[in-house]
Amino acid sequence: MSSRGAGLSDTGLWQLVESDGYRVDLNIWALLAAGAAGQVLDLGCGIGRVSHHLNRLGHVTTGVDRDSELVADFNRTRPGGSPPALEVDVTGLLEPGSPLHDRTFSLVIAPQQLVQILGGHKKRTELLTALPRLIVPGGRAAFAICEDLPEAPVDYPAVPPDLREVGGWVHSSQPVAIETAPGAVTAVRTRRSLSPDGAIREGQDSVTLDRLDRSGLEAELLEAGLTVIAGSPIPATDRHMASTLVLARPSTS
Repeated sequence: MSSRGAGLSDTGLWQLVESDGYRVDLNIWALLAAGAAGQVLDLGCGIGRVSHHLNRLGHVTTGVDRDSELVADFNRTRPGGSPPALEVDVTGLLEPGSPLHDRTFSLVIAPQQLVQILGGHKKRTELLTALPRLIVPGGRAAFAICEDLPEAPVDYPAVPPDLREVGGWVHSSQPVAIETAPGAVTAVRTRRSLSPDGAIREGQDSVTLDRLDRSGLEAELLEAGLTVIAGSPIPATDRHMASTLVLARPSTS
C-alpha cells in the first residue's frame, strides 16, 4: 500500500488516474443492466469504475478480478450495501473452489477491451466457454472491443497527460507510443508522480491488446455456445479510441 495513493494500491492508483475519467460507456452498461431481470457480473472489475456506477443505480453488481490488491481497493470504496468484489481469474470462472461455481447472473459484462488483454484465443476461450453456465435463461453477455487498432507503430505528439491529485501527490500518465506486432498492439505510457515536497518518481507501463474484430469475436462466441444478437458503437472521446459493443446470449436460450 502506498501513501501516495491515499488508501489505494499502486495498481489501483494508476487505474484511477488512467481509467476513472472514462465515462462514455457507463450509460450503455446501465441500460443493459436496467433490462436485465436479475444480478450483474462485471468481469475484470478493477477498482470498480463500472460496478460502483451500476450499484449506485440500484443494479446488484458483483465484480471479479484476479488482482487481490484491486479487489481490496474495490471493496474499500464500494457503495454501502453493494456486493463485495471476488478474487477470481476470469479465465477460471468455474474452476473447483471458485465462488461463482453455483451462481448465475442475468447479465455478464466485459468492459474496456477485457477480452483483448487476456493473452490470445486460448485464454478467451477459457473465459467464453464458462459463460453459458453462468447466465440464466434469457440472460445476456456484453463485450466491449476495440476493432480499429493501428496497423503501424505510432509515436504520440505532445498531448496533455491524464492527471490526478491524490493525497497531496500529483500523478500524470502520458501516452507515448503504440508498438505493433503480428496479431497485437502494445500501448506504452510514461507515469510520473510528484510528491508534496517536490520529489518525482517516474516509470513506464505498457498493455498489449490482441487484434479482434466483431466477426472474429462472433466466431469465438459461437464456438463457446453463445450467439451474437446485436452490436453497437461506443464513440471515441478526445482521449480514447472508439469501441464496439457486442451483445450475445447462450445459444440454447
